[in-house]
Amino acid sequence: MGNLATTYQNIADILSYTSSKDTLEKTLSGKAFNWDNIVIEGSKHLVLPAIYCRLKSKQLTHLLPEELDTYLKEITALNEHRNLQILHQVNTLSALLKTHEIDHVFLKGAALISGDYYDDIAERMLGDIDILISNDQLDLAFQLLKDNSYYPIEQTLGNDFFEHKHLPRLKTDSYICAVELHRKLFVSYKEDTLSNTNILASKQTINHIALPSPKHLMLHNILNYQVNDKGSLYNSINFRSAYDSVVLNNKDHVILGTTTKVIRKYFSILGLFFEDFPKTYKTANFTTWFYSYKLKHLSFYRIWNKILKLTDFLWTIMGRIPYFIKNKDYRTALLKDRSRIIKYIRSVLKNT
Repeated sequence: MGNLATTYQNIADILSYTSSKDTLEKTLSGKAFNWDNIVIEGSKHLVLPAIYCRLKSKQLTHLLPEELDTYLKEITALNEHRNLQILHQVNTLSALLKTHEIDHVFLKGAALISGDYYDDIAERMLGDIDILISNDQLDLAFQLLKDNSYYPIEQTLGNDFFEHKHLPRLKTDSYICAVELHRKLFVSYKEDTLSNTNILASKQTINHIALPSPKHLMLHNILNYQVNDKGSLYNSINFRSAYDSVVLNNKDHVILGTTTKVIRKYFSILGLFFEDFPKTYKTANFTTWFYSYKLKHLSFYRIWNKILKLTDFLWTIMGRIPYFIKNKDYRTALLKDRSRIIKYIRSVLKNT
């Protein structure tokens, strides 16, 4: 069946720890198998290195077309080199924060590569280095990094008027990644288990790096996608987040126990493609039916996502109107920054 659901299932079978190797080999060997779709979607989801590494671990890279094998091998090698640099940066930051007795844990991709969660360090593609800092030491940590070659990246005016989950991003010319120092993991979503205090109180140390506990790593991975990246709103899967969950489950076998609706929704979608999680997590419902329908009707999927994106954008604008009316400084800042704001609004409308 030539639809996105088929491509997604093929990607999941490659990434999975439980899918049948024989069945996968038969699928990939088919003359009609579309490798282009794997590359297109794997690139969108930032999992091309993971796909190559998993094919290598399953001894199936011989099925790749020669040019694609070379391409994926080069991308994976570049990502391995980048991640080794990031790992060095993480170790340097860790030593600096420990020296000044700053209570912290590394988050997300930086935590996962530091904790040896992947069979191959080249698997995970990373953006920034995220670090959760004890609230009473946040400003101290920010100044400490500025005293050690990091400098703030210019922020939008919203940073001055609305609380963010992290301080302004810090960049350095000495290392490859920008750093975000977090005061919390979500702006408005409430999840007591993932409070700053709870995470820091139950942190683990692996390879001398402070990381969240296995349960907190899993919960944050799920909710970062579902809430911060709006996965729950768009009712969709992201294979980088999905593979992180697969890897965490494979290594730590985390039992989440009672879960919220947004977490159950996450596993319902993953359950369409992966068999790696307990069967109790997999539920067929309207969410899964609707997502399957969208994947098989891409024109409708695109229109639906545009409607959601526009609605979400307008909802944000409407939420700030009362603040605009009441706060003179905010009105003045908006007027001064109007050229950038108008350009941003046009880009959102153009891309919806």
